[in-house]
Amino acid sequence: MKFFKQLAVILATAVVVAGLGIYLTHTTNTIHENEQRFLLSELVATQASAIERRLERSFSATRILAQEVMQNRGLFDDFDGYAREVINTIGGISNLQLAPDGIVTYIYPLAGNEKAIGHNILKVDARKVDAFKAIKDRRMTVAGPFQLVQGGVGLIGRNPIFLPTDDGDKFWGFASALIFVDDLLEFTELSQWESRGYRYTLSHLLDDGKTWEVFAYSARPIGPGAHTVTIQIPNGEWHLTMSGPPVLVNTTYYGYLLTILATMIAALMAWYIVRQPEVLRTVVAQKTRELKVMAHQDHLTGLSNRRFLTDQLERILRDCERNQRNAVLLYLDLDDFKRINDSFGHSVGDQFLLNIAQRIHSTVRQGDIVARLGGDEFGILLQNTQSVSDIAKVADKLLEQVRQPIHSNNRTFTLSASIGITLLPQDGNDVTTLLRNADLAMYASKRLGKGHYQFFDTKLQATALEKMELEQDLILALSRDEFVLHYQPFYALDSGVLRGFEALVRWQHPERGLLYPDSFISVAEESGKIIEMGYVILEQACRQIKMLENQYPNSIRVAVNLSQRQFKDPLLLEAIQAILQRHQVDATMLEFEITESCLMDDVDSAIETLTELSQLGISIAIDDFGTGYSSLSMLKHLPVSKLKIDRSFITDLVSNLADRKIVQGVITMAHTLQISVVAEGIETGAQLHLLQAFRSDLGQGYLFNRPLPAAEAFQVAMKIPQKIDLDSPAE
Repeated sequence: MKFFKQLAVILATAVVVAGLGIYLTHTTNTIHENEQRFLLSELVATQASAIERRLERSFSATRILAQEVMQNRGLFDDFDGYAREVINTIGGISNLQLAPDGIVTYIYPLAGNEKAIGHNILKVDARKVDAFKAIKDRRMTVAGPFQLVQGGVGLIGRNPIFLPTDDGDKFWGFASALIFVDDLLEFTELSQWESRGYRYTLSHLLDDGKTWEVFAYSARPIGPGAHTVTIQIPNGEWHLTMSGPPVLVNTTYYGYLLTILATMIAALMAWYIVRQPEVLRTVVAQKTRELKVMAHQDHLTGLSNRRFLTDQLERILRDCERNQRNAVLLYLDLDDFKRINDSFGHSVGDQFLLNIAQRIHSTVRQGDIVARLGGDEFGILLQNTQSVSDIAKVADKLLEQVRQPIHSNNRTFTLSASIGITLLPQDGNDVTTLLRNADLAMYASKRLGKGHYQFFDTKLQATALEKMELEQDLILALSRDEFVLHYQPFYALDSGVLRGFEALVRWQHPERGLLYPDSFISVAEESGKIIEMGYVILEQACRQIKMLENQYPNSIRVAVNLSQRQFKDPLLLEAIQAILQRHQVDATMLEFEITESCLMDDVDSAIETLTELSQLGISIAIDDFGTGYSSLSMLKHLPVSKLKIDRSFITDLVSNLADRKIVQGVITMAHTLQISVVAEGIETGAQLHLLQAFRSDLGQGYLFNRPLPAAEAFQVAMKIPQKIDLDSPAE
């Protein structure tokens, strides 16, 4: 009887233990599955967000092109140069196109895309439905993805352009951007997650509105428990679907096996069975922690990822608002990093990114957050900051760290970066606004040149608006002849005889009065209007040269500045000959001043252009000599007759021994090459006497005359005798 009672106790214990094992195992497995589903959904959302943002940035290039066309009333000067700058700045774009009336006329880069020239999007294109929809809805549409003739899968964003007319807005054509899907996916972390066993597909809805077509996918097919997120694109949507790595241990079956064992061994193994769910919970908890780290960590660099940064931004922003604290977001983008990937491959590029990530992380404090946002973009969140100067010091340190040489594959490389800085909470009360403003500040820093940082402030937006208004005013100014020339004389420093004038442009603005070049030349260069402006200036100069020639029989040469863009204009020679012919001006009365930068980009082409100008009889002068990269040894190969020593060397000529040696050396060597020298910016008698001692040929500056309106300048030319008293030259 006692034996049966003991057996009953053992069996009862086994049943209880088995039931408890089944319950705990099932509960633990359910928790584990829920955690996995949650983390997978977070991961898919993060990757989908990266794709959306990359598409938005790449397709913003079409809006930039469209704006340029509208500002220029349907004309586009130097499309290649403008498009190249846009592609280099934004990245992720295969080519940019302009299609007036729907016919592809401009493509950059042209190499490999020649067949597309003349293609009529509205007639022969298989995706013309999307094009007509863009015109109807007056917004950008995306055609594709589709297989490209040159290989690969791509998509095209087409932005319709409308120009205002008296009868209302008229369709002008399209601004388009072609993006390779492979380039798009480079800005996500899908390849890294695939290496960890995750699978993905990227699909889009076909025209029938029912069928989803997969156009990008992982090497292995989607597994069970997949999660899908919708990606919104213009005129459509995509689906990103991901599944996790295969489950190596099925905890449910494991629990059932434990239950059977518990029943067999009964009470003797009860303690072991009771312990197993706890072991499983420990394993699950560990795996869950690992998944959480993976979901918030960049696989390549080990830094935080975009998802983690945005979560922390949200938290810290609320904390700053509640507790009157400050924080800073720095948006760092590597300059020209695509060149590294294209030239040396992604493995080298990945090593670069890992190196840069380590440098950035070592530069900031331990409590600050460094995240890789995708591609070559990094976000740095500095907490508890007070001083703007301290923030600037951190930015300087980051730029300096990035600039340090990187050694890879027996090569040494140097990179630079651009940084945009936003302050929390001053520059935005939500994460989206803060990121956008940091992006805007970063692009403003790129416009300053490579290796700069820029704080965001409302002035950036105001400056952008002011620049747009100024560009519109420039267009009107060209049509209304609002640009006028002032002339500054230059004299022979040995005799005081007048040798000519330099023509300097001014803008007689109807509202802002007389504007000097520093307030509008940079805008004219960025907008491409500098070429048209250059010909307007040359036209006016030749017209006034002819007037002076009719009044004064002696030849007075007039020097006109040629911008770098105008110097590279393929129609330069043809346009100059037409202007000279139109005004019946002798080419020997005209001199062109070009800067050193015009020579350095393509020396052979520059020599060819200068030779053709010289053959016309036009004299050539190098302006601002000494501030660029050319050398006197290079000048012996150029048909140059004159050097103009930059005023920066003249200003401290009397007090600065180094400047005196430079000026004297330039004059001596120029004379050896039989090149005349003009000293700019002479303002004092002491400067004049030194330049005379150094035997400078010519001089100009406020000591003699300020730039004068045409009528006053020509009165100077009409004076008899045609010279000034060099002992007391001031007028």
